[in-house]
Formats: sequence, structure tokens, C-alpha cells
Amino acid sequence: MKYISAILAFVFLGLQYQIWFHNKGLRSQYSEMRQKAQAAQEQNRRLVQRNQELKAEVDDLKNGYEAVTEIARSQLHYIQAGETFYKIQ
Repeated sequence: MKYISAILAFVFLGLQYQIWFHNKGLRSQYSEMRQKAQAAQEQNRRLVQRNQELKAEVDDLKNGYEAVTEIARSQLHYIQAGETFYKIQ
């Protein structure tokens, strides 16, 4: 009976080692998942910041004439009446 208990304890400890410390054991899976979660949190933080910037730009476009004229000048080369365009090469 002592031998059977010792063998079962040895098998149990061997299985525990494989579960916790082996290459794809729970410890390595935990650290891998933790790294993925940190990367996802960082990406979410960047996306939240970008969304806030886009919301501010949308508010400027809805409420402000200056933002519309700035975009028209830079992208469409808009010139207002009474202004002179100079092209420097």
C-alpha cells in the first residue's frame, strides 16, 4: 500500500509540474495572455484618443467657419475674394 501511495503521489506531482511549469503550461499561458491584454489596452487608449480628436474636428466643422476655410485652403487651394495668390518656386 505504501508503494502504491508513493507512485500515485509521484504521478500526481509529475502531472502538476506539466500543468504549471511546462512550455505551454498555465504559467506561460497566463503571462502570454497578460501581454496580449496590455497590448489591447494600449491600442484602446490610442483609439480613444484618436476618437476624441475626430470628435473635436467634427465639432469644429459643424460650428466653426474657420475650420472649413482652413481645410478648403489646404486641400482645395481655396482663395477668398480680394486675396492674391502667390506661387513661389
